[in-house]
Amino acid sequence: MRIVLFLAILANSLDLVATTLGIHWLGNREGNPLLAILAQQSWLLFVLVKGCVVPLLILHLHSLRTSSPVIASAGMAVVLVALTLAVGQWLGWIAGVIHVTTFARL
Repeated sequence: MRIVLFLAILANSLDLVATTLGIHWLGNREGNPLLAILAQQSWLLFVLVKGCVVPLLILHLHSLRTSSPVIASAGMAVVLVALTLAVGQWLGWIAGVIHVTTFARL
């Protein structure tokens, strides 16, 4: 379960970094696949949610593993899968933009 905790926090951090690169460096104004509306309207609030609230949710789910192991495991699995998919979407989009811009320069 510690590996899942580590992977969930790592995926959340990578998602925040990929969102920053995608929105500010490459100009994607659609925002994060998970929190698109929040990222479009208030960047500071988005960073607070992704940087504080989501890790607290992950830690709370991890602490629930003694009292409700099934719910905690299922919750951690859902969070980990959602964040991993969000990171994958961002990385795919970033790779596509970089590929198209380098191809367009030729």
